[in-house]
Amino acid sequence: MVKPDEMLLLKSILEKEDGAALSHYTKWTEIVDFDKIEGGSFYLLPLLYKRLSVMSKPVPNLLKLKGIYLQSLFKNSRLFHRFFLILAEMNKMEIPVILLKGMALAAAYYEDVGTRAMNDIDFLVREQDVEKTLQFLKMRGWQSVSGSTLNKPSKHIHSLDLRNQEGYELDVHWRAFYQCSWDGADLPIWEHAEEVVFRGVTIRILNPTQQIIHNCAHGVRWNAISSIRWIVDVMKILEKRSNSINWELLISESSARNLSLTMLHTLSFLKIEFHGDIPEDVLKRLNQLPKDTREIRLFEVLTSPPKPGNVIRKKWLIHSYSVGNISVWKKVVLFPGFLREALYQVPDYTRKRIKEKFNKRRSV
Repeated sequence: MVKPDEMLLLKSILEKEDGAALSHYTKWTEIVDFDKIEGGSFYLLPLLYKRLSVMSKPVPNLLKLKGIYLQSLFKNSRLFHRFFLILAEMNKMEIPVILLKGMALAAAYYEDVGTRAMNDIDFLVREQDVEKTLQFLKMRGWQSVSGSTLNKPSKHIHSLDLRNQEGYELDVHWRAFYQCSWDGADLPIWEHAEEVVFRGVTIRILNPTQQIIHNCAHGVRWNAISSIRWIVDVMKILEKRSNSINWELLISESSARNLSLTMLHTLSFLKIEFHGDIPEDVLKRLNQLPKDTREIRLFEVLTSPPKPGNVIRKKWLIHSYSVGNISVWKKVVLFPGFLREALYQVPDYTRKRIKEKFNKRRSV
């Protein structure tokens, strides 16, 4: 799940004792090229700066880290400003919005908005509001990154990436979980959402319990760019809102969404490696939940890099899983549409990385 150099970086950030954190950081700098840090690790550098800036001893590369942090602070402040403008208009249109991922976490769990690096704005709307939302954004110059038309979205996908002429990016979701697209799947999300005030603006976010499930489910997936940020995100939630986490809800939601294996895997990792405040009984009960063959196979393919020949199988598993308990023949009928939409929206950088890996395998 996590490479040795990434583990050192994470412990540099999450270790509470200054001496131990600095020791981990020193070891990390000895095995990485500071000017060629992989994207997933690079996203953590603003937070690393904040952790190391309080050290009484000299810290190598601290000025470089400060520059990265200041860039993140500037970028994130602009993103928040852009989102608040969009949110104000959507509020006037009476379109409820739940802020997701980086921006929600930065607003609710990080002490400094510059420490949680992010590239875009992710938010969730109700399915009945999607077409209205997309048309509103289209009128204001937003276009699909993949070239899709901004009409009523296909039921085969859960979100759409948009970009405007200024280079800002939005990810509009109508399903909170890509692998849970059946009707009514997000009703608990809306029912248990909470409101926080950030910079004088009231925003709606996932409650801490569902935020943990959301981060674990998205973070555990294999990605061309390492997604280790989920580890720090969940640890932040555990530290700041441990008394607000409804463990019964976490277990029941994990079971209902067939994510018990994912949650067992991720929460066990956090408890063992970073002493996350997770009750042993929760892990025991997650382990005891029934896990069907489909869930196990899907977990295996989602956490593994793509291989030649398994792309269609992987897409079929995600599709079959996400549409819920409908007949097999309906799944087969819907699959070509899902496959078309899924492959059409693969980001360019992911296509490039996958192509490079395939070419490497062929040359061996």
